[in-house]
Amino acid sequence: MTKRNMGRILLGLLATFFITTGLMFMFAPNTMLAHVFISPIETASGLSSVRALWGGTTTAIWVSVLIGAFKLRKEYCLVGIFSLTLVLLGRLVGYIFDGSFSELAVNLIPTIIALSLLLVGTKLINSQHSD
Repeated sequence: MTKRNMGRILLGLLATFFITTGLMFMFAPNTMLAHVFISPIETASGLSSVRALWGGTTTAIWVSVLIGAFKLRKEYCLVGIFSLTLVLLGRLVGYIFDGSFSELAVNLIPTIIALSLLLVGTKLINSQHSD
């Protein structure tokens, strides 16, 4: 198996996970909100915002990464890299300004792992040698 194909598989699996997450935010928002430690939202406008901003945005970002994996174009993967970097930055800003909370590690570790896998996958699809 070539490095590029390993990168494709890694990015494809990662993108599939996040696309599924985005679609779940779109079609089952309150279930997903419980997983990110947010109380259920009961207003139509609040649910619409969750569906659009978390569901739609997450799905769009990771469809871009999936396209990048298939086309071997790192530029498409940069959207995901920027997104996860800013998620991580947002968590750290929250820690600095809002203080520590018990779920901090639970929130940071998956983001760091996903960002690391995304960086490795992007490097692999961009490798010059395909052995």
